[in-house]
Amino acid sequence: MLATVGIGVQGVAKLLVTVVVGRVFGTETLGQTTALLSLSVFVALLWPNAAGNTASRFLAIALRGRRSDAAVNRLLGVSMLVSSVVLAAVTVPIALAWGNGPGMVLGGAAVVVGYGLYCYARGAQLGYDRAPRVALWDSVTSVLALGLLVVACVARLEPFVLLPLAIGYTVFAIACWPRGNGFSPTSREPAAGVLGFAAWNVLAVVTSNGLLQLTMISAQVTSSAYDAGVYAAAFTLATPASMLGQALGQVLVPAFAHRTDGGSLRSRGALLLVVGFAAASAVVFGLVALLAGWFLPIVYPAEGAAAVADLRYLMVAVWVFTVGLVPAALLLAAGRSRQVALASVAGFVVGAGLMAVLGPVAGVAGGTTGFLVGSAVNLVAVVGLGVRRR
Repeated sequence: MLATVGIGVQGVAKLLVTVVVGRVFGTETLGQTTALLSLSVFVALLWPNAAGNTASRFLAIALRGRRSDAAVNRLLGVSMLVSSVVLAAVTVPIALAWGNGPGMVLGGAAVVVGYGLYCYARGAQLGYDRAPRVALWDSVTSVLALGLLVVACVARLEPFVLLPLAIGYTVFAIACWPRGNGFSPTSREPAAGVLGFAAWNVLAVVTSNGLLQLTMISAQVTSSAYDAGVYAAAFTLATPASMLGQALGQVLVPAFAHRTDGGSLRSRGALLLVVGFAAASAVVFGLVALLAGWFLPIVYPAEGAAAVADLRYLMVAVWVFTVGLVPAALLLAAGRSRQVALASVAGFVVGAGLMAVLGPVAGVAGGTTGFLVGSAVNLVAVVGLGVRRR
């Protein structure tokens, strides 16, 4: 519950940022801002997100075994600093190619670095079983980001609307950076296998989570600025819903890391967890889709009415994607990151291929269709791995 509250607060903060940007600076700025936020989340999948998942598992194992995690922390920490520099450098030419000015490019690069550090630090703290601390700093930094956004709006600093979020993420990372579990270094958790686990997890998160971000990027590339802005209104309301599965998955990895059943769904408890989450999230997502025609025009007066159909279609795809995160997390907890990655590749290839084919002819709906089908393939694959005998 605490992890869900924390990630929910961050999701609401990001949503409010896009709502304020859309109302104050217009539809085209909303489209540019949302595309850069999607880019930051996507490039974070190339290492920081996987490093956070890896930290949550290996730090939890070291904590349970009462062994020092100094070697694991040092290795992952260095990898994070190197990846931050590389990913920020990659972001700059992409943002420029999309027609953004220097201020938006700076903000985009800053969000890439800040969000990446945030993902890693958050995963590490959950590995230490510190969900209350995570929830606290999620709340504090969200309020900080919104306060700084108000300043940017009052001062009409349109090119720098992404910097408040970047600062919030960076403050969280500094406050929650892993500093060791305090056990004697005479008994250390070995770092062997850490980078290998993380590398396979990179492939897994890029091919599953990355498909979600590609839907917005596809809309930005294949549609007009206005259509991309309308789709951004739907996208910014649909994507926070996926955080339910992400929050649960982040807790399941360290909580189940010590179990020896290989992430099997044959046990009654694991099966009830997956089915119960699927049913509960279906109710929540269904209500969002049902009420879209009422609240979207309130949240986004300029784009809301036009975005209702986009949001309802997206909610179906996001539900399928979200349900798949739970059995995948159980497999990751068992150390089966290679199998999760290979299963996710199939969904990504199918989904991205459909986006490339349908995007130019069907517009934003083509991207959503690719995401839906790719997520369904991934869900079937991870459930199949879970029920199969090892």
